[in-house]
Amino acid sequence: MNPAAHAPRPAPDRAAPGPNLQLLPAPAEPARAPEPAPLRAARPEARECWLAVQFPHLALDLQARRRADAARLAQHPLLIVERGERPRVHAANRVARHAGAHPGMPLGDALALLDAPELIEDDPAARAREIHQLAAALLQFSDHVHPEPEEQRILLEVGRSRRLFGGLAALRERAETVLRELGFHPRTGMARSPAAARLLAACRSPEIPEDRDALRRSLERFPLESLPLPPATRESLRSTGLRVFGDLLRLPRAELARRHGPGLLQTIDRLLGDAPETLPRFRPPDTLELALRLDHEIRASTALVFPLRRLLQQAEQQLRGRARSLQGMQLELQHRETCTSLHLERGQPGIRATDWLSLWQTRLERETLQAPVIGLRLYAAELLEPAATADTLLGGEPAATNADATQPPAVLARLRARLGSQRVGGLANRGTPTPESAQDPVFTTTRPGSPSPGPAQRACGTALWVHAPAPIDGPPEPREFRPLGRLENGWWDRDGDQRRDYALARDPHGRGLWLFRCLRSGHWYRQGYWG
Repeated sequence: MNPAAHAPRPAPDRAAPGPNLQLLPAPAEPARAPEPAPLRAARPEARECWLAVQFPHLALDLQARRRADAARLAQHPLLIVERGERPRVHAANRVARHAGAHPGMPLGDALALLDAPELIEDDPAARAREIHQLAAALLQFSDHVHPEPEEQRILLEVGRSRRLFGGLAALRERAETVLRELGFHPRTGMARSPAAARLLAACRSPEIPEDRDALRRSLERFPLESLPLPPATRESLRSTGLRVFGDLLRLPRAELARRHGPGLLQTIDRLLGDAPETLPRFRPPDTLELALRLDHEIRASTALVFPLRRLLQQAEQQLRGRARSLQGMQLELQHRETCTSLHLERGQPGIRATDWLSLWQTRLERETLQAPVIGLRLYAAELLEPAATADTLLGGEPAATNADATQPPAVLARLRARLGSQRVGGLANRGTPTPESAQDPVFTTTRPGSPSPGPAQRACGTALWVHAPAPIDGPPEPREFRPLGRLENGWWDRDGDQRRDYALARDPHGRGLWLFRCLRSGHWYRQGYWG
């Protein structure tokens, strides 16, 4: 081993001449641009889907709603007649249709087929009003509702509501259930375009074609007679051997437009959803007004429960659609020459038809009809915002419990319905601190102001039974005495300048006394009892 290899090396001579070298810092790396955040998958937009609700038997449904014996109505032939120079049948019930009568038939021909049918004049205005009332009820399924009264049809855009109701099929079933509970028999159809939804509803098709290819396959088999085409165009197409919608789709568009005009192509595009169709939105009025004309006179107030139930059920569905609630309503009993108005108010807002019906039953029990009733009108001028709950998106009422009927608002509502609003009052705060004149009873149908006490009244407590100040002999015993607070007002108040020290004490019988000492005279007074 070479020892020189491990010998210590001499330290370098720092003063030795040589090149002056300096260590330069390493060049800085160019700043890196921040990495873009990973793109999140955009939530797919809800595809447009339309629900068409057709009411082919609207006139018959209105007649059944007016009668308590709807089952008897279906056992005898009935015709709804369009008046004019040549009366025609507008609608016929099932018994009349089985005998050969059908809508559009001359009345004379229908009478030759039927044995003593019941004839009722058609009321187009009533049918149009009912379509708008049902459109307001269907607002609970979509904010885009378009009524078509002339066609007895309502259209809804429900593509954005599918997730809320668990899918399009569940939404469709829910809407049909609501309408059947109101006494109507709807036909529904769903498609990606309003024109196709109308066609599917008229043909009772249960399919729900959401894309263009599925819609095209569904419409190919429909006959030309079912398409919304002018009669001349339909006959011209049939003369060339065309029978179904699929035959039109296989022909050149230019040739169809040349032979039958551009309106045919526009109809095809609207059916397939290629051409937009603008439908205005329905805006319900700010008030609630429902009317029902009876087909017979009602002479007992208790017999009004059945038609009133129909109105209240429809009012409940309309309020759900508008996301509103009611605390009071007015019922108008229509006689032949006069009207009787009844007012009912609850202790708290509500929309359930069953709750309102029980109160109206109590109210009608003490009502004596001055004349037979031929119609009902339900009216509410003030629609309230409902209290939000956790189980409904639109803020419906909370679930009913057995204790609801025993709560103070419900008890007061039943008392007002049974005794009358003029006999069950509330308390209105007068704005003065002295307990004997702080509140006044109010017997009105309108809701009084809040009867809550002011700060000075809360400082002195509130007795269970309050009366005018009564003088007592001497101060209470110290061991049964508990101070409460001081009450003062000014010379500008109604009761003049009052200064009192309130206290709680007990008499020899153990009763709690509400006492005060007048600081100006030094005398003691009893104001009320605590128990």
